[in-house]
Amino acid sequence: LPGSPGGYVDPGYPRLATPYRLAGVPFIDQTLAFGLDQRGAGRTTAGSWTAFLTTDLLGMEAALYASRDLHAGASRPRLTLGRHDPDAGLLGPLGASSVLLGSVPVPGVANIARSSASGNGIALSNRPLDQPTSFDRHTLQGDLAPGWDVELYYNEALVGVRQAGADGKYSFEDQPLAYGPNEFRLVFHGPLGQLRVERQSFLLEQSALRRGALFYDLAAHRDRAGRERVLAQFEWGLGTYLNATAGWQRLPLFDATRSYAKLGLRSYLNSVILTADAVRADDGGKLAQLGVKTQVAGVALSASRARLDGFTSEFFTPGGDPVRTRDELRAEGLLRLGGAHFFPLSLQLRQDVLASGAVQRDVQARLSAYGNGTALSNALRWQSLGGVDRGRADGSFQISRRVAGIGLTGQLNYMLAPVDRLVNATAAADWGLGNGYTLNLGLTRMFQERELRASGSLNKSLGSVGLGLSGFYSNRREYGIGVRLFMAMGLEPRGRRLLREAQPMANMGAGSVRVFLDKNLNGVKDAGEEGIAGAGFTVNSAHHGVRTDAAGLAWLPRLPASRHTDIGLDPDTLEDPQWQAQVKGVRIVPRPGKVNQIDFAVSITGEVDGTTYLLRKGARRPVGDLQLELVDAAHRVVATITSAADGYYVMTGIFPGKYVLRVSPEQLQRLGLMDPGVQAITIGADGTVLNGRDLDVRPLDDA
Repeated sequence: LPGSPGGYVDPGYPRLATPYRLAGVPFIDQTLAFGLDQRGAGRTTAGSWTAFLTTDLLGMEAALYASRDLHAGASRPRLTLGRHDPDAGLLGPLGASSVLLGSVPVPGVANIARSSASGNGIALSNRPLDQPTSFDRHTLQGDLAPGWDVELYYNEALVGVRQAGADGKYSFEDQPLAYGPNEFRLVFHGPLGQLRVERQSFLLEQSALRRGALFYDLAAHRDRAGRERVLAQFEWGLGTYLNATAGWQRLPLFDATRSYAKLGLRSYLNSVILTADAVRADDGGKLAQLGVKTQVAGVALSASRARLDGFTSEFFTPGGDPVRTRDELRAEGLLRLGGAHFFPLSLQLRQDVLASGAVQRDVQARLSAYGNGTALSNALRWQSLGGVDRGRADGSFQISRRVAGIGLTGQLNYMLAPVDRLVNATAAADWGLGNGYTLNLGLTRMFQERELRASGSLNKSLGSVGLGLSGFYSNRREYGIGVRLFMAMGLEPRGRRLLREAQPMANMGAGSVRVFLDKNLNGVKDAGEEGIAGAGFTVNSAHHGVRTDAAGLAWLPRLPASRHTDIGLDPDTLEDPQWQAQVKGVRIVPRPGKVNQIDFAVSITGEVDGTTYLLRKGARRPVGDLQLELVDAAHRVVATITSAADGYYVMTGIFPGKYVLRVSPEQLQRLGLMDPGVQAITIGADGTVLNGRDLDVRPLDDA
């Protein structure tokens, strides 16, 4: 995407603004589910309805989540109002990139507080929307419909899985970032076989602020219990290689309210980032930490030491034997064995020394592999609390593979200490049957409970409605059946058509694109001007599969929200080679629940050809490499071309109008040639082809 790593080349399209409205017609994702379970001696029924709506409201983006349960009734709705601007042009001199009201998150701060996603309040920031939420950690969160789950992959290794919470959101809080590439991939799975992938990429060593730059994050909210959480943090660019940080935070902690002040420095040297932070709490507790991040032989290394003096926070709980020092070491690497085989490696060590001298250790390791369509991941964790010899150790092994169109996944959770035993195992398969139908089968074994459960579902996820039928049965003679209905709705503004889809669309943007033949060259579709069918587009330079209909209209759904998005008209899809778009593309910023209306005016163009000659001592011969310019009535150079070795040139794609054709004055002066004058060029509305427009040049010394 524009503004993100990966070598994207900005095509320089003009920005097309989409004004906010006082109120708009919302996009709605809604789910209706019913179920019947037989467990033990009781039989229960379940029913629920959820809706996620996005639109323009009061000149802002609005997002509303509401749900109702058959037995529990309606839950408290979640409403967020705000604006996002990737150019940081909000609130005048504040230069904010995001301003939010209502249900807002509060970012986490290392050693003090974890990210908090729920609460009503206000949040604003000028931090770029495509950068991490803080220096060395990043929180990924968003809206998620009921029944969906999302997998997070970090540098191609599976990190975790989340399901939709009661508030219709998911969150992967405070994911650590390493020196070098940090590639996050979110894979969304819907209950009806839907699949969506999002990617985010960061380079930590490129996060230094330029001299004089200032980033800020301000947020405050109250949760449902009325507890207040406030954050203000700042980051300055002091020099080319030095940044300073400062912040203040208040949060509820152990039935009390604590306030913290923090100062820090970050130095960006060659291949090394050095950090120093100091925190003081309002109860007198103090923390000082030094850290380093670098890369050695392709392995990203992070190390830190923190010294505490009566310091408590969400990361350091109070107790009779508090932590005095904490040492952490983290290594991230990628082992390649040639071809498509690679093995992401991760190792994290943490050691706490307590006031009594006791030592607590925590070791986490993950080895992953990917090759030939198979993904494997095994994660281990070992904890030793206060000198316990064996401590506690557990692990999780996961596998995923696609075979002949069938997706296979499996997971095994186990313990190694204090006892060796298997905890549970799951296996699942999904099979695409065609026409939008998917068959899902699953098997789960709970070893301690001696329970075996089989499940299955048949889902339809194409067309205007998503429908799923599911059931399960266990060896405890428990069973259940259910039905789930999903529909996303939105209004196409040009034809006032109600669109219905089986895929969510409320949390993303959309475009209504019209392509027409502009006969009077005013750039506006007037009466009698026909739409162009079969025209295609590019989205951020990638070819899009949508084509215009007979009226010249195309619907581009699920555009990335709050990001620069370049929409171009693909000239290769126009049926007449003389047709050219007056504007090759536009840059928009899609937003949820809003349709960007884009017009591409196409005109019939003309062409001119001829030969360039050199006159010298009475002889006339073709000469190449002369730069020719086409100049319009406003004296603007609208096209250039260089004649071939034999002097021939052909200039195509000239819009109707009056021009003059000339040899570049700068080239004439540089080569010491006389000005041969100009050729008057007139291209009619039906596309004129002019032949034999020759130009003669003569050396100044041959006058």
